[in-house]
Amino acid sequence: MEQINVSDAQRDFVSLVNRVHHDGISVDLLRDKKIVARLSPVRPPATLKLGDLPAFLAQLPKLGEDSASFSKDVQAIRREFPPEVDSWDG
Repeated sequence: MEQINVSDAQRDFVSLVNRVHHDGISVDLLRDKKIVARLSPVRPPATLKLGDLPAFLAQLPKLGEDSASFSKDVQAIRREFPPEVDSWDG
């Protein structure tokens, strides 16, 4: 990730914002060699609405002959890696 001093960013802020927007880069802003902020592009809003999810999933290709094997692999992975416990849940 690119880094730039706050003073340098201020001098040519419009150009910096244009680079972030057009090139999709993120830039860390430094003051006294410490990161104080980050300038990042805004992600576009999701185009898929929740109500459209079933139709979207129905359009995905089927697994075919590999589905049973895939299911067993997923179950094995879930057994090996139990769900993480959120410390906020108590």
